[in-house]
Amino acid sequence: MVSNKKLIHIDQILKKNLKQSISQKNYDLALRLIELSTHLQYNYSFNKTLYDKELEDSLKTIAESLFETKSIIPTKDVVLFYDYFGYDNRGLTQQYLRALQKLNKRIVLVFENKNRHYKNEAILSEIENYDNKEIYYLEGNNRIELCESLFKIILKEKPEHVLMHLIPWDTIAYMAFYIIKGIKRYQINLTDHTFWLGVDITDVNIEFRSYGLNLSEQLRNIPSHKNRILPYYPILSKVPFQGFDFDTENKKIIFSGSTFYKILGNELEFLETIHKLLQLDDDLIFVFAGSGNGTAINQFINKRQLNNRIFLIGDRYDLYQIMKRVDYYISTFPFTGALMTQTAVAADLPVFAYVNPRSLFNDLKDLFYKSDRFKNIDHLEGLIEQFSNEHKKEKNINAGHDLMISEEEFAENLNKIFDGENPMAFLEKREDVHDSYDSFNALMIESENFYNPAYEKTINTYLSPQEKYKILPGNQLEYYKNYINKAKNMAKTLYFRLARKL
Repeated sequence: MVSNKKLIHIDQILKKNLKQSISQKNYDLALRLIELSTHLQYNYSFNKTLYDKELEDSLKTIAESLFETKSIIPTKDVVLFYDYFGYDNRGLTQQYLRALQKLNKRIVLVFENKNRHYKNEAILSEIENYDNKEIYYLEGNNRIELCESLFKIILKEKPEHVLMHLIPWDTIAYMAFYIIKGIKRYQINLTDHTFWLGVDITDVNIEFRSYGLNLSEQLRNIPSHKNRILPYYPILSKVPFQGFDFDTENKKIIFSGSTFYKILGNELEFLETIHKLLQLDDDLIFVFAGSGNGTAINQFINKRQLNNRIFLIGDRYDLYQIMKRVDYYISTFPFTGALMTQTAVAADLPVFAYVNPRSLFNDLKDLFYKSDRFKNIDHLEGLIEQFSNEHKKEKNINAGHDLMISEEEFAENLNKIFDGENPMAFLEKREDVHDSYDSFNALMIESENFYNPAYEKTINTYLSPQEKYKILPGNQLEYYKNYINKAKNMAKTLYFRLARKL
């Protein structure tokens, strides 16, 4: 079982080994230990702060040891957009690329990895016909070589502004953006609800709502003068509808979607709520798009005998077209999905958003700031009641697409942020977020222990079996089991080879 106490203990061990690795100039291991510590803090938020000075100082030390500090004279109107993800219709890459074109900036688009798992065709098509651009993929066989590749791109292009669209444990970008002086660095805070590296390389922190701003000021050690709020709008995919492989005739469809972990927690209250909604009408079905560890979800479906009422359709690129063909949208909880909810609003669906008062990380009202028509529901009985009332209507009319920032307004406000202004300060609402942060931590620990175990996989991503044996307590038995199994397999192979020769 994973607990905060265990995670804090493991983190202390990782940092002890991090110091040793740096002193021994074993920078490959040091960077992996930094990423592992960051990834665990991202997963579970087990510390009382979202700023880790030791990790950030360690990255600075490594960068200064590997690279000579350089200063550049920035070239006006050149903007480097560093995109770790390069994931079509996810994140905020396309929104920012559209804005930069409207502002007539030279766009330097840098992807971390050419051999990416996700498609980036839609991203590239955004600037396909825009002449004033350059596209790079980092080149190298390890973190240090990739960092050097980014380092050279920055020196060549001399950007005035750097927009950082980072994965929370991005050591490569951190070192490059730290070691080069003279650039202004903007953190696009995608994961505003949890831990990420990069506080000390952030000159301007762009939040999309007050909750993230409050976390940054109260727990992330980012002063208020660095923070800006810039809500975004959804990218509506043009991918044609791919269909369903189940019967929807004469059915009313409730839809939702996210990675699976977002609906696992609080004793599966999301799925229990869906079950209650389905009991309102035999012609209601629930369709869920997304992926992840589906063990708990499938067990719930089978136990409740809901195989003909709940349908999991996997990851889909035609989400907007799906939403044009369903009847209702339920925002996920205990963790919400902002872009999915926005897409549902853009599709004029009735949206039901449950936000527990201790779970302000689910509050998306700032994304729909133009009207008070978007409402949070603060108790589940109210959600069921409101859904029941909506379901009884002959026709659902929502028309909420005009609640969000427009493409033109997004570009205009980004330009003002470039100029040092705070154009959307009117959205800033200060409130204490410590209780919500603690709730997030408790939910992630519950999810790990009962629904979505990720701890061992995370450890194995960064450490070899030998390194786990040397660094982490309790791994000796696993190491010896693996060693004995390998020895047995080698002995069998040797035996059969000798037997064939005889």
